[in-house]
Amino acid sequence: MHGEPKSKSEILSVSDGTLTEADARAMLERIRWPNGVHCVFADCGGAEAYKIEVKAGKRNDGRFVGPRHLFKCKACRRQFSVTKGTIFEDSKIPLRTWIMVMYRMCSSKKGVSAHQIHREFGIKYESAWFMCHRIRYAMQDKNPLLLSGTIEADETYIGPRRRRGSPTTRERIKDEQEMGLRPQPVRDWREGKQIVFGIVERGGKARTMHIKDATKDEINPILIKNIDLKESRLITDAHPSYRLIRHHLPHDVIKHELEYVRGDVHTQNIESYWSTLKRGLFGTFHHVGENHLGQYLSEFEYRFNRRKITDADRFYALLGQIEGRLAWYLKDDPSLV
Repeated sequence: MHGEPKSKSEILSVSDGTLTEADARAMLERIRWPNGVHCVFADCGGAEAYKIEVKAGKRNDGRFVGPRHLFKCKACRRQFSVTKGTIFEDSKIPLRTWIMVMYRMCSSKKGVSAHQIHREFGIKYESAWFMCHRIRYAMQDKNPLLLSGTIEADETYIGPRRRRGSPTTRERIKDEQEMGLRPQPVRDWREGKQIVFGIVERGGKARTMHIKDATKDEINPILIKNIDLKESRLITDAHPSYRLIRHHLPHDVIKHELEYVRGDVHTQNIESYWSTLKRGLFGTFHHVGENHLGQYLSEFEYRFNRRKITDADRFYALLGQIEGRLAWYLKDDPSLV
């Protein structure tokens, strides 16, 4: 009979909630500064810093802070912590909570809602919501590379769906005609929905973005900007917006009215991605505001692009790109970003 291990691994302490605040800081310091601590201020960049121990006590805002340590740069003589210049800066939530929430978001295929974080970790819903958005900011690909090889592109619509069991437009018009009523104007099924355009590299990465309209004037520049035109082949459905893209790279079309697969010509990969995205948005988050849809797309894109590695590696990769802060939260003040 196997017993419990005497010492738990670092990632196990994150997943089971036994991670301490000191362990969380040590983990972040090791990942952020693998070659030793250096100054985080852009106007300095000093390579040498030493540790300062800070006793527990009340801050100026009346909040009690436990014992911790800071770093002081030998060049500019300024003090900083491991959270300076990261998504964790100026947060009253313990760093251990941040770390555990990040792991949950990296390991949950369809995401985890702010309400779930609010219930599990005992923090306010507003704090949980903003915490998740800070993490989604870190998940964004800051230096995207061109996609190459066989590329599939498609658009989809995100928004309110027809209730299960409710009549379709055709059924409603037929019923109104049978009752002698004047049929009501037919509503566009796209009304109230947001358009998401996506590009998937077979066996590779995905790239998605929120667009205003699925027209050639908006879609073609996105394709040209994100695809290596000399080393790629594009496959799409028969949507008219893709007609002129053949002048820039090889383009195959699959007509879904007639067939879904013709040899290696299909859009099954991008359709599979849409399926996962919609199950997460509808099943986990239920409703996503138009202004924040792009952040949610970044979250699903981050997990998909790292689907071939373990949850632990995906989590450590995210800890390696936590620098930077949300510009829309900082009121567009460039000095704080």
